[in-house]
Amino acid sequence: MPSRRAYLTTLAAAGLAGCVGHSPDSTTETTTDTGTTASETASRPAVAVEAVAVQYAYRHIQNVDWNAIRTADGQFVFVTVNATDAAPTPGREAFSLVADEERFDPITIEHQYPVDRDVPEAPYMPGQTDADPYGWLLFDVPAQLETPPSLGLERDGNSWTWDLDTEKATTPPPGWEWTVSAPETVAPEETFEITIGAENVGDGPGTFRGAVNFSYPLYRPKGFDIVLDPGETGEATVSASSEGADPGRELDYGIRTPTEQSGVSVTVASESPSTATPTANSTARTDAE
Repeated sequence: MPSRRAYLTTLAAAGLAGCVGHSPDSTTETTTDTGTTASETASRPAVAVEAVAVQYAYRHIQNVDWNAIRTADGQFVFVTVNATDAAPTPGREAFSLVADEERFDPITIEHQYPVDRDVPEAPYMPGQTDADPYGWLLFDVPAQLETPPSLGLERDGNSWTWDLDTEKATTPPPGWEWTVSAPETVAPEETFEITIGAENVGDGPGTFRGAVNFSYPLYRPKGFDIVLDPGETGEATVSASSEGADPGRELDYGIRTPTEQSGVSVTVASESPSTATPTANSTARTDAE
């Protein structure tokens, strides 16, 4: 039967900015410890950069059983640092991302903790009780940098930098058109699929990150990632079930993406329908930055 709803939207390159996997917009890359120091007398701090990842968006916990998407103003750069052997331990405010003759301070995450970052460890929070000086810093920088970024550290009037191998930060960002479809009607106790289709209409590679939030009767989020080069299309499927739902009940699923929020609804039939095959309806297109 035809799907009840299908959605499509476009995100232009500069506006896109949020689960898991090594993908074009989130590749963890190596670094080279070849930075410079502003002083010949100051000893270089024993800080190691262990991972770097670029993402335009990430999933985060909105409440106990829902995910939302946080998008960057430009692009997120995650940098995992290990300052275990540094003395004194540098605070997070001592670090910055240096690019295009500018310094970008780490951003603070309060209520939108990422659940799909592509770097290891927890946030770098050495000031907290029992917290190791080891974790990631997060920077929000322009969507396409002109020069590769480096990690900067300033202390006692001295400064040092660590080169970051992040080609992704200097490439154009992706852009998205997408659809979602599901069966209109399913039988009681039936497992079915919600299908998300995406096309990268931008000039750079990326990952379309999103989440399907389940309401009655399961109440849980499921994330999805679609890795695409410019001009490519792809799909992701999320498995759902009418198990435990009353016959005749409508099941609602909220779809969260970097571009917008939408949803689909599926009705649990009183009796098993003869067919329940998802078929996409025509879609409408909107452009968004």
